[in-house]
Amino acid sequence: MDYSIFPPINAGLNTLSTILLITGFLLIKSGRKEAHKKVMIGALASSAVFLTCYLIYHYGVGHTEFPKEYPVARRIYLAILIPHIILAVVNVPLIMLLVIAAFRGKFEKHKKLARFTFPSWLFVSITGVVIYFFIYVWFPPTSGADEAEVGNLPQATERVTVVEGRTTSGDLVFEPAFQVYRAVAGQKHVEVSFAVENTGAKPAKVSRLVSGCECLSVEIDQDPVPVGARAIVTGVFDTEKLRGQSERKITIQFEGESRPVFLTTRIETEPVYTITEEMTSWEIGSKPETKTVEFRVVREEPVRVLSAESKRKEVTCELVTIEDGRAYDLRLTPESTDESLLGIIRIETDCEIESYARPLAYFSIQ
Repeated sequence: MDYSIFPPINAGLNTLSTILLITGFLLIKSGRKEAHKKVMIGALASSAVFLTCYLIYHYGVGHTEFPKEYPVARRIYLAILIPHIILAVVNVPLIMLLVIAAFRGKFEKHKKLARFTFPSWLFVSITGVVIYFFIYVWFPPTSGADEAEVGNLPQATERVTVVEGRTTSGDLVFEPAFQVYRAVAGQKHVEVSFAVENTGAKPAKVSRLVSGCECLSVEIDQDPVPVGARAIVTGVFDTEKLRGQSERKITIQFEGESRPVFLTTRIETEPVYTITEEMTSWEIGSKPETKTVEFRVVREEPVRVLSAESKRKEVTCELVTIEDGRAYDLRLTPESTDESLLGIIRIETDCEIESYARPLAYFSIQ
């Protein structure tokens, strides 16, 4: 079953209920009792159909989580959702009593019940539409800072490139199988998502869901995955100190499957600067000539080298500014190459990213 059809249907039913409730209220105020009765029966029917569709949807899909990347909107959403749920539960017996009183001709009792049942019923119907727009229209889920879609799976348009679109294991389809995430230098965390679709005839229960030590958390939003439904596997990785490329894998295995599936993300961290050569070498007994280490800023914002110090007195380091904030040369000169030696150059910069502020270069005589 395609459960994605239910949210807009539910929103439409709530809208219809709202219109019928307001119409019924206006009709009874104008004394048109028979018309009021017919309209309110329509409101009761639309609310009953909504409740049925709501239960079917959440039985198949499970709990719907509001995206945490919209913290302010999430607080507003929860402030609406909590009273919506409470009143929705309370309304069921109240509406039944209201209808029974009307059909039995106990209109004074019906009128007294309606004084608080009607506004509560109207509130639930209106907020049902608002909740739909919050989740599915105004604040769609994003996986990390920027997102797009791979099939029905939210992913980052600017940051994520799918390398391998899907893989299968039995009746389970995984999307994507392999993706590349381009992280910003110094980005503390990267959140990645994969979809798991159950095309089989029975729910799929996770037996194993793990990742490496760099993974801060890994979870699946539905376990077991209902028949015909899609679950989202989300992993959050610690990437603050990453440079260049690094692969991260999430291992997932379901009951009844002999082999696990590896969902792979290659994280490519955008560089701030380059240092060449990181290792400067002289052969023992060679001429102790000066060699240059090039420090070049490759991002748009400048990074200034404040100092560059050799930690071995046998090799001197001269810092030369080629272009302020963009290019520097570190000129290394050994006193002698008669003996083997290993050392580092400690570079101090004004880079605002802590893990990039004090890079190292290395030298050796061997």
